[in-house]
Amino acid sequence: MNGLDGRIHESLDILVENETLLGDELKLLLISFLEEKTAVGFSFGKLCFLHYEAFSDGINEDIYKVAAAIELLILSFDIIDDLQDKDSDYIWNKTPELSLNVALAMLIMASKAINETSFEHKRVAIRLLEKYALLSINGQQLDLLNICRDEESYVQMITQKSGSLTAMSCLIGEVLAKGENTKEVEEYGKYIGIIQQIKNDIQSLKEWGPKNDLLNKRYSLPIIYLLSKKNDVSISVASYYNDDIVTVLDNKATENELTNGGAIRYAITIKNVYKFKALNYLENVALNNLGREYLEKLLR
Repeated sequence: MNGLDGRIHESLDILVENETLLGDELKLLLISFLEEKTAVGFSFGKLCFLHYEAFSDGINEDIYKVAAAIELLILSFDIIDDLQDKDSDYIWNKTPELSLNVALAMLIMASKAINETSFEHKRVAIRLLEKYALLSINGQQLDLLNICRDEESYVQMITQKSGSLTAMSCLIGEVLAKGENTKEVEEYGKYIGIIQQIKNDIQSLKEWGPKNDLLNKRYSLPIIYLLSKKNDVSISVASYYNDDIVTVLDNKATENELTNGGAIRYAITIKNVYKFKALNYLENVALNNLGREYLEKLLR
């Protein structure tokens, strides 16, 4: 799998190097942003490649270019998300105006790169990219509005925001291999994104810092559960969310309630519901052992 990371990284470098319409300043920023991405790996590109490999009789080398294109799209969304949330210290947050131009360039380059491949079904792949990218943007809009305050609406939001991008990555690989998509791949593709987002939500609450959703008055499944409780801690948190200026959160009591009052367990339970749904769909898809193991790892 490390070799696949290397091939995707190499393809990203080639995409940037061969893009003649970008000036040196933009390229240098883009390259520096990609170095940040390299540190966390290329999970979306891997999903694309593994699904292409599963349904194809042979490997068209252009699949690495497509995987790289998907990673460009994902990085552009990550950058825009961080610029909107203002809660991270990534390199792109240091020059937000310039970074936004890099993100916009990446969006265009992603579609352009797929269109320049030799795949018979590349136009279908581009339509998938456009469809799921728009769904993800809509989910991000709902997240920024902070209006999803119950389990159903919150899961719908993260399905669009996160599930769309993981589903897109799987489906593009599948469609390039055989010209069509299956419901099973779409469904477990979405569930991978839902599970990863819930895991991120839980992790956000483990440190009382700038990315903590509760301190930022953001809603997530554990917080929704906590606010549904009628006890002293939940009442205090509700007052804090409602901008009661005299409310001072007791961090220790709140953390204890999240951990021992059922909020984290509730989020983990919802995560596991989608894990088992995904595994049921995965049983009916003929992935090789390496691909299946990678997906199962993402579902944990």
